[in-house]
Amino acid sequence: MTPHTKPWIEVYPFNGRNLEITNTESRIELNKDISDYCDNLWKPKADKGWKSSWVAFAEDIDFNNDKINVYAGAMPFSVVNGLDNALTVKKSFAPKQGYVNCLSVGFPTATKDGYVIFQRRPENVNCPNILIHEPCGYMASMYFAPRAECDLEKYAKDQRLFDIITQLDFRKEEIAKTFGVDSKLVSYEPIQDFLATGWMAIELYFSTTGKINANKNQLKVPENQEVFFVPFEDLKPLILNQGRLSQVNPEGYRPSNPKEIPMIDESTIGLIYGYEKLTGEKLDIEETIGRLNQSGLEIKVHDTSNGKNYQFPREF
Repeated sequence: MTPHTKPWIEVYPFNGRNLEITNTESRIELNKDISDYCDNLWKPKADKGWKSSWVAFAEDIDFNNDKINVYAGAMPFSVVNGLDNALTVKKSFAPKQGYVNCLSVGFPTATKDGYVIFQRRPENVNCPNILIHEPCGYMASMYFAPRAECDLEKYAKDQRLFDIITQLDFRKEEIAKTFGVDSKLVSYEPIQDFLATGWMAIELYFSTTGKINANKNQLKVPENQEVFFVPFEDLKPLILNQGRLSQVNPEGYRPSNPKEIPMIDESTIGLIYGYEKLTGEKLDIEETIGRLNQSGLEIKVHDTSNGKNYQFPREF
């Protein structure tokens, strides 16, 4: 694998095809260096009573004319946490592919009056000071199992861990609760746009689009979150600025203009592929990706034509 020399995104477009996720009951296998590293990082959290939820991860993906098949296993969140950290601090035993193939879901969400909702990540989390769409998060057992027992083996085999609709429904409830609206006002497109990863997320994620049937001034913005409502007309400049902004160190970089805030790769590629569904207007995806490639991002679009197959590791 050729190492990336600049900020990067890899995307597997679905082109309107249905997604099916099959539980293979596989588990991640770790060498001693990585296993010890994960255990040592997790121990202080475990001592405080934290539970290591199960997280789905991709092993294989097959592309057919009418359906995408993803074959997935489950790994403990303590392993995700350790592998992510190893990548962030550039440990020699970090995953050579540059990301962890655990799975997340989410959907950039538009308001009734033509805004997309973003949150600027706070200082005390991974990737601070960047924009990320809401809601999003791991395909994890903690969303359907009692928190005190979400690490039990039975939940690694629970079909809800691998069901895209079940996981998206949890995000739907989450965004409704966040902004103080009835969940019936929140909807999402069930067909996924892609599977992707990138230099900030360092994990795999599915993405589609969502809507809130309410205007932005009807939403209650949480006091502890920095939320931006970006109007549709600003989305193209925001997207195209990401090539230049990918070169900016976000530490201490806090412009008030959301068009000048770096986005996490998940949001950048999510807006590109979901632009038409969000706004009702066309966006030339190939041209947009080409312009970003010229201005600082390295975006690789994988061939997902009929018969293509890709494998992801389960041994580290």
